[in-house]
Amino acid sequence: MVVVGAGMAGVQTAVALREQGFRGAVTVLGAEPHQPYDRPPLSKAVLLGKAEGSAFDVDFETLGVELRLGCEVLGLRPAAHELDTEAGPVPYDVLVLATGAEPITLPGTEGVPGVHLLRTLDDAERLRPVLAEQHDIVVVGAGWIGA
Repeated sequence: MVVVGAGMAGVQTAVALREQGFRGAVTVLGAEPHQPYDRPPLSKAVLLGKAEGSAFDVDFETLGVELRLGCEVLGLRPAAHELDTEAGPVPYDVLVLATGAEPITLPGTEGVPGVHLLRTLDDAERLRPVLAEQHDIVVVGAGWIGA
């Protein structure tokens, strides 16, 4: 079993597999180098400097889940049951795609000073000092992170 995506859906899939008694190999691939984390705290505790991150409280080793971080999936070859990654092919018997969503960028904002995206831990770390210096802020998006 290979799970592509180390966010909430991917991590919960791996945990649920073990809780349901699945004994086969479970591998979770995450493109980011960080321990899997929850995103809503990024716009709260992390930006306020009250937390350095929001890693899930999951002991992957004890669960017998292999965690491959910094492993971006570049392609899927279903006929071969293989994923293409920067580190080479990853075979699978069963595949779960739990890749989440990409933020929607507003047209014309790419590279504009003062416009920032907030989706990842790295985004939050880059944004924290900017917010400390700014007083007028507009948030576009009222989802879990934007709220």
